[in-house]
Amino acid sequence: MRALFCKLVTVIACLYIQPLNAATSLPQDVVNVLNKHKLPHHSMSILVREIGNDQPLIDYQSDVPRNPASVMKVVTTLAGLELLGPDYVWETHFHTDGSLNGDTLEGNLIIEGGGDPFLVRETFWHMLYTLQLRGIRHVRGNLIIDNTLFRSEPGTTGDFDNRPYRAYNAFPDAALLNFSAQNFVIIPYINRLHIYADPPSSSLVIHNNVKMTRGKCRGLRNSLKMHVRESKDDQTIVEFSGEYPAQCGQRELLRSVTNNSQFVFGVFKSLWEEMGGTISGKGITGKTPAKVELLHKQFSRPLSTIIHYINKHSNNVMARQLLLTIGLEIHGEPATRSSGEQAIRDWIEQKGIDASDVIIENGSGLSRHARIRASTLAQLLEQAWRSPFQPEFLSSLPIAGMDGTMKKRLNGHIKAGSMRIKTGLLRDVRSMAGYVTTKSGKNYVIVSLQNHPGVQNWTGTEVQDALLKWLYRYH
Repeated sequence: MRALFCKLVTVIACLYIQPLNAATSLPQDVVNVLNKHKLPHHSMSILVREIGNDQPLIDYQSDVPRNPASVMKVVTTLAGLELLGPDYVWETHFHTDGSLNGDTLEGNLIIEGGGDPFLVRETFWHMLYTLQLRGIRHVRGNLIIDNTLFRSEPGTTGDFDNRPYRAYNAFPDAALLNFSAQNFVIIPYINRLHIYADPPSSSLVIHNNVKMTRGKCRGLRNSLKMHVRESKDDQTIVEFSGEYPAQCGQRELLRSVTNNSQFVFGVFKSLWEEMGGTISGKGITGKTPAKVELLHKQFSRPLSTIIHYINKHSNNVMARQLLLTIGLEIHGEPATRSSGEQAIRDWIEQKGIDASDVIIENGSGLSRHARIRASTLAQLLEQAWRSPFQPEFLSSLPIAGMDGTMKKRLNGHIKAGSMRIKTGLLRDVRSMAGYVTTKSGKNYVIVSLQNHPGVQNWTGTEVQDALLKWLYRYH
């Protein structure tokens, strides 16, 4: 009887211990958070594996394809590094089809976009300044904007979440300028409220009908209204209305309210005239003629720097520009979303990783259709660790408690620099992927994909933090 009792105790102990040690189970710290918020365990996939060890520490539903949100940028940027090289640069050209008569250009000025994801206002200003240094002050013609290197994407910027003016919804464009976005700066003075746009644009008119009020600053999102409409003379009118408590101080709204070509011409004309120049014509979208004279060539920052902005700050339109650039370099022009996606899927397959159910779509993760497995992401991250471009890739990932989208996460709970994690956030999606150096000095790849209604709120972040702290402390 005693022997039978001991055998039963042993069996029960094994049954109890096995799930806690098995790779297919979840850490109790994570289970506690899931249960607290009544989140189903089947809503997430996790894969944690020490680099160089074939046996995973956790492998929980890692072969279930899920929406990764912005974690998809990990795939796009890593593919960009390996297919294009860290020193890859984009070129933007200014041409003319006319001739210079004194300081007057008799003909059209042409900007030929090369797909630069980071052609910002400061760089554009310097390009125009250089043109004027070359002796061009007045343009008797149009500004032709050549964005034909990329094929226009279907749909509208409001299709994703019915917020067409949010900067994160901006479409890619071969002649992209300043992410197609303007910063609306709101400044309360003693007796009035001032609103201006940066960069300035001749095609933008601001109507300020906001009433400045006293009282506490609360509910500004509901009290301040913005309405956008088109005028008959190719101008965009942005009307601000509602109330603005003076105690709110200076605020900024980053918005994309015009299509990129209108944006380029408006900013060009405003800056050009500010420098003392003139242009008689208007902005026209078209292809660069066969016979033109090159006036100026501008090189972008290298890809190694570009992916820093994409991953650290989760810039959607820059990631979409990179996807199209990959398609352009691999399959030729005009670049399309499908050619970029195919090039990346082929690259994944060439690395010996199954990509049959990977859906990249636009490369940014701003998608309801994008899908990838946690196991696929983990394999890519492990190969990236051994890649010749590992330093460039790792330096682009947000560092927990220090910068990027992880700046305010786990501060004080971990050693500085021990976690490099790309996060993802959409409605009903919370995800992360990256690397953890644990307290004991071991290096791990970690991927977590969670798809469930409401998980984009703090509950999903709490699940992630529980997993990261558990891995850091106990392994």
